[in-house]
Amino acid sequence: RLTVQCAEGVGADAGRVEDSLAMWVRTIVLSLVLGAVHASAHGLHRRLLRQDDHHHASDEFGGGFEQRWGRSLLGSSDDADKLLKGSDTHIAFYVIIPFVSAVVGYVTNVVALQMTFYPLEFTPSQLKFAQLEGQPFGLLGGWQGIIPAKAGKMAAILCDLMTTKLLDVKEMFGKIVPVEFAEALAPEMNPSMSRIIANVMAEEAPTFWNSMPPKVQAGLVKEAMAGAEDFLADVIEDLQNHVYDVLDLKAMVVRLALENKQDVVRMFQEVGESEFRIIEHSGFYFGFAFGIVQMITFYCVDTLAPSFSGPLLPVFGFMVGYATNWFALKLIFRPIHPTRVCCCTVQGAFLKRQNQVSEKFSELNVELFCNAKNLWEEMMFGRLREEFGELVRRNTRRFTDVTIGKGAGAVKMVFGADAYARMREKIARNLVNELPRCVPVSYEYQDRALEVEATVCKAMKGLPPDEFEGVLHPVFEEDEIKLIVVGGCLGALVGFAQYILLFSGGI
Repeated sequence: RLTVQCAEGVGADAGRVEDSLAMWVRTIVLSLVLGAVHASAHGLHRRLLRQDDHHHASDEFGGGFEQRWGRSLLGSSDDADKLLKGSDTHIAFYVIIPFVSAVVGYVTNVVALQMTFYPLEFTPSQLKFAQLEGQPFGLLGGWQGIIPAKAGKMAAILCDLMTTKLLDVKEMFGKIVPVEFAEALAPEMNPSMSRIIANVMAEEAPTFWNSMPPKVQAGLVKEAMAGAEDFLADVIEDLQNHVYDVLDLKAMVVRLALENKQDVVRMFQEVGESEFRIIEHSGFYFGFAFGIVQMITFYCVDTLAPSFSGPLLPVFGFMVGYATNWFALKLIFRPIHPTRVCCCTVQGAFLKRQNQVSEKFSELNVELFCNAKNLWEEMMFGRLREEFGELVRRNTRRFTDVTIGKGAGAVKMVFGADAYARMREKIARNLVNELPRCVPVSYEYQDRALEVEATVCKAMKGLPPDEFEGVLHPVFEEDEIKLIVVGGCLGALVGFAQYILLFSGGI
Protein backbone atom coordinates (compact mmCIF):
# COMPACT_ATOMS: atom_id res chain seq x y z
CA ARG A 1 0.00 0.00 0.00
CA LEU A 2 2.85 2.38 0.84
CA THR A 3 4.46 1.67 -2.52
CA VAL A 4 1.18 2.40 -4.30
CA GLN A 5 0.72 5.64 -2.34
CA CYS A 6 4.28 6.73 -3.12
CA ALA A 7 3.76 5.92 -6.78
CA GLU A 8 0.52 7.89 -6.79
CA GLY A 9 2.28 10.81 -5.09
CA VAL A 10 5.11 10.79 -7.63
CA GLY A 11 2.57 10.56 -10.42
CA ALA A 12 0.65 13.49 -8.99
CA ASP A 13 3.82 15.61 -8.77
CA ALA A 14 4.75 14.67 -12.32
CA GLY A 15 1.23 15.52 -13.44
CA ARG A 16 1.42 18.93 -11.82
CA VAL A 17 4.74 19.64 -13.53
CA GLU A 18 3.36 18.52 -16.91
CA ASP A 19 0.27 20.68 -16.42
CA SER A 20 2.46 23.67 -15.56
CA LEU A 21 4.66 23.15 -18.61
CA ALA A 22 1.57 22.81 -20.78
CA MET A 23 0.19 26.06 -19.38
CA TRP A 24 3.51 27.79 -20.16
CA VAL A 25 3.35 26.66 -23.74
CA ARG A 26 -0.31 27.66 -24.14
CA THR A 27 0.14 31.11 -22.64
CA ILE A 28 3.30 31.92 -24.59
CA VAL A 29 1.82 30.67 -27.85
CA LEU A 30 -1.37 32.69 -27.25
CA SER A 31 0.62 35.85 -26.67
CA LEU A 32 2.83 35.32 -29.70
CA VAL A 33 -0.12 34.42 -31.93
CA LEU A 34 -2.02 37.55 -30.96
CA GLY A 35 1.09 39.62 -31.37
CA ALA A 36 1.77 37.99 -34.72
CA VAL A 37 -1.78 38.63 -35.95
CA HIS A 38 -1.55 42.26 -34.94
CA ALA A 39 1.95 42.65 -36.35
CA SER A 40 1.19 40.84 -39.61
CA ALA A 41 -1.96 42.88 -40.23
CA HIS A 42 -0.09 46.07 -39.45
CA GLY A 43 2.79 45.01 -41.68
CA LEU A 44 0.47 44.08 -44.55
CA HIS A 45 -1.15 47.48 -44.27
CA ARG A 46 2.28 49.11 -44.54
CA ARG A 47 3.16 47.04 -47.61
CA LEU A 48 -0.06 48.05 -49.37
CA LEU A 49 0.65 51.70 -48.57
CA ARG A 50 4.16 51.45 -50.00
CA GLN A 51 2.91 49.72 -53.15
CA ASP A 52 0.30 52.46 -53.61
CA ASP A 53 2.94 55.13 -53.06
CA HIS A 54 5.22 53.43 -55.58
CA HIS A 55 2.54 53.62 -58.29
CA HIS A 56 2.01 57.32 -57.61
CA ALA A 57 5.75 57.93 -57.67
CA SER A 58 6.06 56.43 -61.16
CA ASP A 59 3.70 59.13 -62.53
CA GLU A 60 5.11 62.21 -60.84
CA PHE A 61 8.66 62.50 -59.61
CA GLY A 62 8.94 65.89 -57.96
CA GLY A 63 5.94 66.04 -55.65
CA GLY A 64 5.92 62.21 -55.39
CA PHE A 65 8.90 62.18 -53.05
CA GLU A 66 6.65 62.72 -50.08
CA GLN A 67 4.15 60.10 -51.24
CA ARG A 68 6.88 57.56 -51.95
CA TRP A 69 7.84 57.56 -48.28
CA GLY A 70 4.19 57.41 -47.11
CA ARG A 71 4.40 59.10 -43.72
CA SER A 72 7.66 60.95 -44.09
CA LEU A 73 8.53 63.71 -41.68
CA LEU A 74 8.67 65.98 -44.75
CA GLY A 75 4.91 65.64 -45.19
CA SER A 76 4.38 68.75 -43.09
CA SER A 77 6.54 71.41 -41.56
CA ASP A 78 4.43 71.48 -38.47
CA ASP A 79 4.23 68.49 -36.07
CA ALA A 80 0.83 69.66 -34.84
CA ASP A 81 -0.50 69.54 -38.40
CA LYS A 82 0.84 66.00 -38.78
CA LEU A 83 -0.88 64.83 -35.62
CA LEU A 84 -4.14 66.45 -36.70
CA LYS A 85 -3.85 64.97 -40.15
CA GLY A 86 -3.18 61.58 -38.58
CA SER A 87 -1.32 58.45 -39.68
CA ASP A 88 -2.01 56.44 -42.80
CA THR A 89 -2.35 53.38 -40.56
CA HIS A 90 -5.92 52.30 -40.02
CA ILE A 91 -7.35 53.28 -36.63
CA ALA A 92 -8.21 49.64 -35.86
CA PHE A 93 -4.51 48.80 -35.54
CA TYR A 94 -4.14 51.40 -32.79
CA VAL A 95 -7.32 50.32 -31.01
CA ILE A 96 -6.08 46.75 -30.75
CA ILE A 97 -2.85 47.77 -28.97
CA PRO A 98 -4.38 47.95 -25.42
CA PHE A 99 -5.91 44.49 -25.85
CA VAL A 100 -2.64 42.99 -27.06
CA SER A 101 -0.91 44.74 -24.13
CA ALA A 102 -3.47 43.26 -21.73
CA VAL A 103 -2.78 39.76 -23.03
CA VAL A 104 0.96 40.36 -22.79
CA GLY A 105 0.54 41.57 -19.19
CA TYR A 106 -1.48 38.50 -18.27
CA VAL A 107 0.83 36.06 -20.03
CA THR A 108 4.02 37.54 -18.61
CA ASN A 109 2.59 37.39 -15.08
CA VAL A 110 1.48 33.77 -15.50
CA VAL A 111 4.78 32.66 -17.00
CA ALA A 112 6.82 34.64 -14.47
CA LEU A 113 4.94 32.90 -11.63
CA GLN A 114 5.53 29.50 -13.22
CA MET A 115 9.22 30.33 -13.55
CA THR A 116 9.18 31.18 -9.84
CA PHE A 117 8.17 27.59 -9.03
CA TYR A 118 9.49 25.46 -11.89
CA PRO A 119 11.52 23.59 -12.91
CA LEU A 120 12.39 22.03 -9.57
CA GLU A 121 15.92 21.19 -10.74
CA PHE A 122 18.24 23.17 -12.99
CA THR A 123 17.36 22.65 -16.65
CA PRO A 124 19.15 21.60 -18.78
CA SER A 125 21.07 19.47 -16.30
CA GLN A 126 24.12 19.43 -18.61
CA LEU A 127 24.69 23.13 -17.82
CA LYS A 128 24.22 22.87 -14.06
CA PHE A 129 27.97 23.18 -13.53
CA ALA A 130 27.69 26.81 -14.67
CA GLN A 131 24.78 27.65 -12.33
CA LEU A 132 25.61 30.42 -9.91
CA GLU A 133 25.30 29.26 -6.30
CA GLY A 134 21.91 30.12 -4.86
CA GLN A 135 20.73 31.65 -8.15
CA PRO A 136 18.11 30.33 -10.58
CA PHE A 137 20.18 31.01 -13.71
CA GLY A 138 23.50 29.85 -15.08
CA LEU A 139 26.34 31.66 -16.80
CA LEU A 140 25.78 29.53 -19.92
CA GLY A 141 21.99 29.67 -19.80
CA GLY A 142 19.44 27.39 -18.20
CA TRP A 143 16.93 27.97 -15.44
CA GLN A 144 15.71 26.62 -12.12
CA GLY A 145 12.60 27.92 -10.36
CA ILE A 146 13.47 30.79 -8.02
CA ILE A 147 11.94 29.07 -4.99
CA PRO A 148 13.56 25.64 -5.63
CA ALA A 149 16.89 27.38 -6.23
CA LYS A 150 16.58 29.22 -2.91
CA ALA A 151 14.79 26.44 -1.00
CA GLY A 152 17.51 25.99 1.62
CA LYS A 153 18.02 29.70 2.26
CA MET A 154 14.28 30.39 2.37
CA ALA A 155 13.76 27.50 4.79
CA ALA A 156 16.49 28.84 7.11
CA ILE A 157 14.95 32.33 7.14
CA LEU A 158 11.48 30.90 7.73
CA CYS A 159 12.73 28.71 10.60
CA ASP A 160 14.43 31.68 12.30
CA LEU A 161 11.30 33.80 12.00
CA MET A 162 9.09 30.97 13.23
CA THR A 163 11.20 30.14 16.31
CA THR A 164 11.54 33.81 17.29
CA LYS A 165 7.91 34.84 16.79
CA LEU A 166 5.70 31.77 16.72
CA LEU A 167 7.14 28.76 18.49
CA ASP A 168 9.27 27.92 21.52
CA VAL A 169 10.82 24.50 20.89
CA LYS A 170 11.48 23.76 24.57
CA GLU A 171 7.95 24.73 25.50
CA MET A 172 6.66 22.58 22.63
CA PHE A 173 8.44 19.44 23.91
CA GLY A 174 7.39 20.33 27.44
CA LYS A 175 3.81 19.46 26.45
CA ILE A 176 4.71 15.77 26.23
CA VAL A 177 3.66 13.96 29.41
CA PRO A 178 6.51 11.52 30.24
CA VAL A 179 4.21 8.79 31.60
CA GLU A 180 1.92 9.01 28.57
CA PHE A 181 4.93 8.91 26.25
CA ALA A 182 6.20 5.80 28.02
CA GLU A 183 2.79 4.15 27.70
CA ALA A 184 2.65 4.97 23.98
CA LEU A 185 6.13 3.56 23.37
CA ALA A 186 5.86 0.52 25.66
CA PRO A 187 4.17 -1.90 23.19
CA GLU A 188 7.23 -1.78 20.93
CA MET A 189 9.98 -0.88 23.38
CA ASN A 190 9.33 -3.42 26.15
CA PRO A 191 9.78 -6.54 23.97
CA SER A 192 12.92 -5.01 22.46
CA MET A 193 14.38 -4.23 25.87
CA SER A 194 13.62 -7.77 27.10
CA ARG A 195 15.35 -9.26 24.08
CA ILE A 196 18.36 -6.96 24.47
CA ILE A 197 18.81 -7.83 28.17
CA ALA A 198 18.56 -11.55 27.49
CA ASN A 199 21.01 -11.40 24.56
CA VAL A 200 23.58 -9.34 26.50
CA MET A 201 23.43 -11.74 29.46
CA ALA A 202 23.93 -14.70 27.11
CA GLU A 203 26.91 -13.00 25.47
CA GLU A 204 28.68 -11.75 28.61
CA ALA A 205 27.84 -14.56 31.08
CA PRO A 206 26.94 -17.55 28.90
CA THR A 207 27.75 -20.22 31.53
CA PHE A 208 25.73 -18.54 34.25
CA TRP A 209 22.81 -17.63 31.96
CA ASN A 210 22.53 -20.99 30.17
CA SER A 211 22.65 -22.92 33.43
CA MET A 212 19.34 -21.38 34.50
CA PRO A 213 15.98 -22.85 33.46
CA PRO A 214 14.04 -20.76 30.90
CA LYS A 215 11.43 -19.83 33.52
CA VAL A 216 14.12 -18.41 35.77
CA GLN A 217 15.60 -16.48 32.85
CA ALA A 218 12.17 -15.07 32.01
CA GLY A 219 11.61 -14.13 35.66
CA LEU A 220 14.89 -12.22 35.85
CA VAL A 221 14.12 -10.34 32.63
CA LYS A 222 10.62 -9.52 33.85
CA GLU A 223 11.98 -8.21 37.11
CA ALA A 224 14.50 -6.08 35.24
CA MET A 225 11.71 -4.70 33.02
CA ALA A 226 9.66 -3.54 36.00
CA GLY A 227 11.29 -0.11 35.70
CA ALA A 228 11.10 0.12 31.89
CA GLU A 229 8.36 2.77 31.83
CA ASP A 230 10.25 4.84 34.38
CA PHE A 231 13.29 4.61 32.11
CA LEU A 232 11.31 5.85 29.09
CA ALA A 233 9.82 8.66 31.16
CA ASP A 234 13.33 9.65 32.29
CA VAL A 235 14.49 9.76 28.66
CA ILE A 236 11.74 12.19 27.63
CA GLU A 237 12.29 14.37 30.74
CA ASP A 238 16.00 14.56 29.95
CA LEU A 239 15.12 15.41 26.35
CA GLN A 240 12.79 18.20 27.44
CA ASN A 241 15.54 19.73 29.59
CA HIS A 242 18.24 19.50 26.91
CA VAL A 243 16.27 19.73 23.66
CA TYR A 244 18.51 22.44 22.20
CA ASP A 245 21.54 20.17 22.77
CA VAL A 246 20.11 17.28 20.74
CA LEU A 247 17.84 18.93 18.13
CA ASP A 248 18.95 21.36 15.42
CA LEU A 249 15.58 22.52 14.10
CA LYS A 250 17.04 24.79 11.43
CA ALA A 251 19.26 22.01 10.06
CA MET A 252 16.19 19.76 9.92
CA VAL A 253 14.04 22.28 8.04
CA VAL A 254 16.83 23.16 5.59
CA ARG A 255 17.58 19.49 4.90
CA LEU A 256 13.92 18.67 4.29
CA ALA A 257 13.56 21.70 2.01
CA LEU A 258 16.56 20.70 -0.09
CA GLU A 259 15.51 17.07 -0.28
CA ASN A 260 11.85 17.89 -1.03
CA LYS A 261 11.77 21.06 -3.10
CA GLN A 262 8.28 20.15 -4.29
CA ASP A 263 7.06 20.53 -0.70
CA VAL A 264 8.46 24.05 -0.47
CA VAL A 265 6.79 24.93 -3.78
CA ARG A 266 3.54 23.38 -2.58
CA MET A 267 3.61 25.41 0.64
CA PHE A 268 4.04 28.69 -1.24
CA GLN A 269 1.41 27.78 -3.83
CA GLU A 270 -1.23 26.76 -1.32
CA VAL A 271 -0.57 29.49 1.25
CA GLY A 272 -0.52 32.20 -1.42
CA GLU A 273 -3.03 30.67 -3.84
CA SER A 274 -5.40 33.64 -3.71
CA GLU A 275 -2.58 36.18 -4.06
CA PHE A 276 -1.08 34.40 -7.06
CA ARG A 277 -4.45 34.56 -8.81
CA ILE A 278 -4.49 38.30 -8.15
CA ILE A 279 -1.03 38.62 -9.71
CA GLU A 280 -2.17 36.71 -12.80
CA HIS A 281 -5.44 38.59 -13.31
CA SER A 282 -4.02 42.02 -12.46
CA GLY A 283 -1.58 41.57 -15.31
CA PHE A 284 -4.50 41.83 -17.74
CA TYR A 285 -5.95 45.00 -16.22
CA PHE A 286 -2.63 46.76 -15.70
CA GLY A 287 -1.55 45.65 -19.16
CA PHE A 288 -4.66 47.21 -20.67
CA ALA A 289 -4.05 50.48 -18.82
CA PHE A 290 -0.44 50.62 -20.00
CA GLY A 291 -1.64 49.66 -23.47
CA ILE A 292 -3.66 52.87 -23.68
CA VAL A 293 -0.49 54.85 -22.95
CA GLN A 294 1.35 52.73 -25.50
CA MET A 295 -1.40 53.35 -28.09
CA ILE A 296 -1.20 57.14 -27.70
CA THR A 297 2.61 57.11 -27.77
CA PHE A 298 2.72 54.75 -30.72
CA TYR A 299 0.28 56.94 -32.66
CA CYS A 300 2.38 60.05 -32.08
CA VAL A 301 5.65 58.36 -33.03
CA ASP A 302 4.10 56.52 -35.98
CA THR A 303 2.82 59.85 -37.28
CA LEU A 304 5.85 62.05 -36.59
CA ALA A 305 8.77 59.60 -36.85
CA PRO A 306 7.58 56.26 -38.27
CA SER A 307 11.11 54.84 -38.46
CA PHE A 308 11.20 54.81 -34.64
CA SER A 309 7.81 53.17 -34.14
CA GLY A 310 9.15 49.62 -34.51
CA PRO A 311 11.76 49.68 -31.71
CA LEU A 312 9.07 50.96 -29.35
CA LEU A 313 7.44 47.51 -29.33
CA PRO A 314 10.11 45.63 -27.29
CA VAL A 315 10.61 48.71 -25.09
CA PHE A 316 6.92 48.92 -24.25
CA GLY A 317 6.78 45.12 -23.94
CA PHE A 318 9.45 45.27 -21.24
CA MET A 319 7.71 48.18 -19.50
CA VAL A 320 4.35 46.37 -19.50
CA GLY A 321 5.81 43.10 -18.19
CA TYR A 322 7.93 44.85 -15.56
CA ALA A 323 5.27 47.29 -14.38
CA THR A 324 2.42 44.78 -14.20
CA ASN A 325 4.50 42.45 -12.00
CA TRP A 326 5.64 45.35 -9.81
CA PHE A 327 2.13 46.68 -9.27
CA ALA A 328 0.75 43.18 -8.67
CA LEU A 329 3.29 42.48 -5.93
CA LYS A 330 2.54 45.82 -4.31
CA LEU A 331 -1.13 44.89 -4.21
CA ILE A 332 -0.23 41.77 -2.22
CA PHE A 333 1.73 43.36 0.64
CA ARG A 334 0.86 47.07 0.63
CA PRO A 335 -0.50 48.88 2.45
CA ILE A 336 0.35 46.89 5.57
CA HIS A 337 -2.29 48.53 7.76
CA PRO A 338 -5.88 49.19 6.68
CA THR A 339 -5.78 52.59 4.97
CA ARG A 340 -8.68 54.85 4.12
CA VAL A 341 -8.65 55.89 0.45
CA CYS A 342 -11.58 58.07 -0.63
CA CYS A 343 -14.68 56.12 0.35
CA CYS A 344 -13.11 52.70 0.93
CA THR A 345 -10.51 50.99 3.11
CA VAL A 346 -7.64 49.20 1.40
CA GLN A 347 -5.02 46.78 2.67
CA GLY A 348 -2.59 44.32 1.09
CA ALA A 349 -4.46 41.22 -0.13
CA PHE A 350 -2.14 38.87 1.79
CA LEU A 351 -2.62 40.81 5.02
CA LYS A 352 -6.41 40.87 4.66
CA ARG A 353 -6.35 37.06 4.68
CA GLN A 354 -4.31 36.77 7.88
CA ASN A 355 -6.62 34.21 9.49
CA GLN A 356 -6.87 31.97 6.41
CA VAL A 357 -3.14 32.21 5.73
CA SER A 358 -2.34 31.36 9.36
CA GLU A 359 -4.51 28.25 9.24
CA LYS A 360 -3.08 26.99 5.96
CA PHE A 361 0.51 27.73 6.86
CA SER A 362 0.32 26.02 10.26
CA GLU A 363 -1.38 22.98 8.70
CA LEU A 364 1.28 22.56 6.01
CA ASN A 365 4.09 23.32 8.44
CA VAL A 366 3.13 20.29 10.54
CA GLU A 367 2.38 18.06 7.57
CA LEU A 368 5.64 18.77 5.74
CA PHE A 369 8.17 19.86 8.37
CA CYS A 370 7.55 20.13 12.10
CA ASN A 371 5.97 16.78 12.94
CA ALA A 372 7.09 14.11 15.41
CA LYS A 373 8.51 11.86 12.69
CA ASN A 374 10.81 14.55 11.28
CA LEU A 375 11.83 15.81 14.72
CA TRP A 376 12.85 12.35 15.95
CA GLU A 377 14.62 11.44 12.72
CA GLU A 378 16.63 14.64 13.01
CA MET A 379 17.61 13.78 16.58
CA MET A 380 18.45 10.17 15.75
CA PHE A 381 20.26 10.70 12.42
CA GLY A 382 20.96 14.44 12.12
CA ARG A 383 23.84 16.74 13.01
CA LEU A 384 23.47 16.21 16.78
CA ARG A 385 22.90 12.45 16.66
CA GLU A 386 25.94 11.74 18.86
CA GLU A 387 24.62 14.07 21.58
CA PHE A 388 21.19 12.43 21.37
CA GLY A 389 22.74 8.96 21.55
CA GLU A 390 24.65 9.95 24.67
CA LEU A 391 21.42 11.25 26.25
CA VAL A 392 19.76 7.84 25.75
CA ARG A 393 22.87 5.94 26.88
CA ARG A 394 23.23 7.83 30.14
CA ASN A 395 19.60 7.13 31.01
CA THR A 396 20.09 3.46 30.09
CA ARG A 397 23.10 3.20 32.42
CA ARG A 398 21.00 4.74 35.17
CA PHE A 399 18.20 2.27 34.42
CA THR A 400 20.65 -0.65 34.64
CA ASP A 401 22.08 0.55 37.96
CA VAL A 402 18.62 1.15 39.43
CA THR A 403 17.36 -2.25 38.25
CA ILE A 404 20.24 -4.12 39.87
CA GLY A 405 20.09 -1.84 42.90
CA LYS A 406 21.71 -3.13 46.05
CA GLY A 407 22.74 -6.29 44.27
CA ALA A 408 25.25 -4.45 42.12
CA GLY A 409 28.15 -5.49 44.39
CA ALA A 410 27.23 -9.16 44.21
CA VAL A 411 26.75 -9.00 40.45
CA LYS A 412 30.19 -7.47 40.00
CA MET A 413 31.64 -10.15 42.24
CA VAL A 414 30.04 -12.95 40.20
CA PHE A 415 30.62 -11.52 36.71
CA GLY A 416 33.53 -9.22 37.40
CA ALA A 417 33.56 -5.41 37.28
CA ASP A 418 34.72 -5.34 33.65
CA ALA A 419 31.98 -7.72 32.51
CA TYR A 420 29.36 -5.68 34.36
CA ALA A 421 30.60 -2.47 32.72
CA ARG A 422 30.48 -4.15 29.31
CA MET A 423 26.93 -5.41 29.91
CA ARG A 424 25.87 -1.95 30.98
CA GLU A 425 27.32 -0.33 27.84
CA LYS A 426 26.00 -3.03 25.51
CA ILE A 427 22.47 -2.63 26.81
CA ALA A 428 22.73 1.15 26.37
CA ARG A 429 24.19 0.91 22.86
CA ASN A 430 21.66 -1.68 21.70
CA LEU A 431 18.76 0.41 23.01
CA VAL A 432 20.00 3.42 21.01
CA ASN A 433 20.17 1.24 17.89
CA GLU A 434 16.69 -0.17 18.56
CA LEU A 435 15.05 3.21 19.13
CA PRO A 436 14.47 4.09 15.41
CA ARG A 437 12.43 0.91 15.01
CA CYS A 438 10.36 1.42 18.15
CA VAL A 439 9.74 5.16 18.45
CA PRO A 440 7.41 5.52 15.40
CA VAL A 441 4.64 3.86 17.40
CA SER A 442 4.53 7.00 19.56
CA TYR A 443 4.35 9.56 16.71
CA GLU A 444 0.57 9.80 16.75
CA TYR A 445 0.55 10.57 20.47
CA GLN A 446 3.39 13.08 20.14
CA ASP A 447 1.76 14.98 17.27
CA ARG A 448 -1.31 15.45 19.44
CA ALA A 449 0.70 16.41 22.49
CA LEU A 450 3.11 18.82 20.76
CA GLU A 451 0.21 20.93 19.39
CA VAL A 452 2.49 22.56 16.82
CA GLU A 453 -0.33 23.39 14.40
CA ALA A 454 -2.58 24.97 17.03
CA THR A 455 0.31 26.88 18.63
CA VAL A 456 1.64 28.34 15.36
CA CYS A 457 -1.86 29.13 14.08
CA LYS A 458 -2.87 30.98 17.23
CA ALA A 459 0.41 32.91 17.33
CA MET A 460 0.13 33.95 13.67
CA LYS A 461 -3.46 35.10 14.01
CA GLY A 462 -2.51 37.25 17.00
CA LEU A 463 0.34 39.09 15.27
CA PRO A 464 -0.18 42.76 14.37
CA PRO A 465 -0.17 43.35 10.58
CA ASP A 466 3.42 44.59 10.37
CA GLU A 467 4.75 41.55 12.27
CA PHE A 468 2.54 39.17 10.30
CA GLU A 469 3.92 40.61 7.07
CA GLY A 470 7.39 40.13 8.53
CA VAL A 471 6.89 36.40 9.05
CA LEU A 472 6.44 35.30 5.42
CA HIS A 473 7.30 38.26 3.18
CA PRO A 474 11.04 38.35 4.04
CA VAL A 475 11.35 34.72 2.93
CA PHE A 476 11.20 35.73 -0.73
CA GLU A 477 11.36 39.54 -0.56
CA GLU A 478 14.92 39.77 -1.86
CA ASP A 479 13.95 37.72 -4.91
CA GLU A 480 10.93 39.82 -5.88
CA ILE A 481 13.11 41.82 -8.25
CA LYS A 482 13.90 38.62 -10.16
CA LEU A 483 10.20 37.94 -10.61
CA ILE A 484 9.65 41.51 -11.80
CA VAL A 485 12.60 41.44 -14.22
CA VAL A 486 11.51 38.06 -15.58
CA GLY A 487 8.12 39.61 -16.37
CA GLY A 488 9.84 42.52 -18.10
CA CYS A 489 12.09 40.25 -20.17
CA LEU A 490 9.14 38.12 -21.26
CA GLY A 491 7.25 41.27 -22.30
CA ALA A 492 10.29 42.49 -24.24
CA LEU A 493 10.52 39.09 -25.94
CA VAL A 494 6.92 39.36 -27.17
CA GLY A 495 7.52 42.96 -28.27
CA PHE A 496 10.66 41.93 -30.11
CA ALA A 497 8.71 39.20 -31.92
CA GLN A 498 6.21 41.84 -33.04
CA TYR A 499 9.07 44.09 -34.14
CA ILE A 500 10.60 41.32 -36.28
CA LEU A 501 7.25 40.57 -37.93
CA LEU A 502 6.61 44.27 -38.60
CA PHE A 503 9.98 45.56 -39.70
CA SER A 504 12.07 42.66 -41.04
CA GLY A 505 11.99 40.85 -44.29
CA GLY A 506 10.70 43.86 -46.15
CA ILE A 507 7.33 43.84 -44.38
